[in-house]
Amino acid sequence: MLVVNMVERFGADEFLDRSWDLPPEVIEPLRGQVEVTPEGWIVDMWRMTAQIAAIVQPWVDEPIDVESDSWFISSEQR
Repeated sequence: MLVVNMVERFGADEFLDRSWDLPPEVIEPLRGQVEVTPEGWIVDMWRMTAQIAAIVQPWVDEPIDVESDSWFISSEQR
């Protein structure tokens, strides 16, 4: 089982528009912002905040708009 932490952007139709996989080293800085399991998985889906965006922006190749309701961070089992 492979679990991937990711940033997700949803479109106006509320369907997933795009996602970015995050490297394992981003989990420790995120622990203060979102709930993370001891294994390093993000629990649930979290709305993007300015604090989270500052941590994950280096792995997202476009500006994160924290004012919109389109950006989230979560984990996915693949």
